[in-house]
Amino acid sequence: MRCLSCGAEVAEGRQYCDRCAAFAGGAPTASGASDALSKIVPYKNKPALIGYYLAVFSLIPCIGLLLAIAAVALGVRGLAVAQETPEAHGKAHAWIAIVLGGLMLVLQGACGLMFALALRAPS
Repeated sequence: MRCLSCGAEVAEGRQYCDRCAAFAGGAPTASGASDALSKIVPYKNKPALIGYYLAVFSLIPCIGLLLAIAAVALGVRGLAVAQETPEAHGKAHAWIAIVLGGLMLVLQGACGLMFALALRAPS
């Protein structure tokens, strides 16, 4: 096949041109690259991945309490998915969602409670 960018001949099964390093359009031959990526970013375990990001974003004041609740719930669901289908991976992301989401749930809840008590206190 030929490179779409420079026109050089690209070997069969190669994705990138050796001459200009542009994407040549070939499909990957080994599924190992996809499997390695799914171990780092568990895109096959959506609840664990979404829970992880919600837990990170739960560090934002004011909206963090709602995000932390969702992060814990999705983290628990992500663990279940990882146990049902081991090739989905994502146990670490699920645990981070549960732990960080739970921690932020407690901290954000405590801050909200202190703020509410401060508003009720007589001046």
